[in-house]
Amino acid sequence: MLERFQDEDGFVGYRSPLLTDQGIPHLFTTRIGGFGRHELDLGRLVEHQKERVTHAAGVTGARIVSVKQVHGARVLVVLPDALPETMAEADGLVSERDDVLVCIHVADCVSVLLARSDGRRVAAVHAGWRGLVAGVIPRALELLGPGHISAAIGPCLSLAHFEVGPEVVAAFTHAGLGASVHERAGQRAHIDLRAAAAHQLAAGGVRLVEGSDRCTYAHDQEFYSYRRDVTHGGRGHTGRLAALIAAAPERSARARRT
Repeated sequence: MLERFQDEDGFVGYRSPLLTDQGIPHLFTTRIGGFGRHELDLGRLVEHQKERVTHAAGVTGARIVSVKQVHGARVLVVLPDALPETMAEADGLVSERDDVLVCIHVADCVSVLLARSDGRRVAAVHAGWRGLVAGVIPRALELLGPGHISAAIGPCLSLAHFEVGPEVVAAFTHAGLGASVHERAGQRAHIDLRAAAAHQLAAGGVRLVEGSDRCTYAHDQEFYSYRRDVTHGGRGHTGRLAALIAAAPERSARARRT
């Protein structure tokens, strides 16, 4: 289970004991402490709070690299000597660099942080329902390459609050994710995004998975939720949560020397 923490400045986030024990710098943010207050200001806020964010992740001063998320299955690789084009379209980033935190943003969708057991290659994945159906998690696992992989699933929209229409049910069933669909006679179906992500991880051979039972919709003091704030709340916007990860410093440095 992910563990909640609060630093001396009031910044609140979550970490995975599994990844921490492997020496992997990482972080799941919350809305507490002023991070991601407005989706349009996210880039500026990340820069403004870079020291706090990188310190909380365990790699102070690292560069934060993100993408323009499009709810698909494209995953980019951060090369040892080059960074991806600024705001390239993708829904995941794979990296071997210990001086770069790859970052994705969510406000109900599933965030997944992945790391090989040797700590040399990591990934951050944005998996909304469309991304799950498209196969963004299997694509990230493919790019991580062979080896034992650990995964941490961040807080997301829970089963109770993800009501969907028949077209989404059909898409999940067609993608082999029918077990995450819950239907009752006379009621609209609900989908368990967390279970769908866990299923794809297991199908990809990932045995070490940590998650969170926190719902972004239900826990409004801690998380942003597009469905709660915009779809149901009538607001024009909501904030964004971030999930960040970097390669393990010592192992990454050793890999560059060999």
